[in-house]
Amino acid sequence: YILWMGDFSHHHPIWELRNNTHLFTAENLNAVAKLTNVLSLCNLVQILPPGTATLEVSNIRNLTHTNNVFCSA
Repeated sequence: YILWMGDFSHHHPIWELRNNTHLFTAENLNAVAKLTNVLSLCNLVQILPPGTATLEVSNIRNLTHTNNVFCSA
């Protein structure tokens, strides 16, 4: 089994909170493509529920989901 967790510092519609669509820029989506490719190649699935806030951006108090947990399916 594989358990992979950490602060990936990437935003993606699959796991990010719905109010954070402003984070889905072309640059951010291109950056997260490497991570999603590895997830697919290793058959890893997200086990932290989508939309779970894992970080509060202190200066604007916005909640985001940059930390994540994946495991083998």
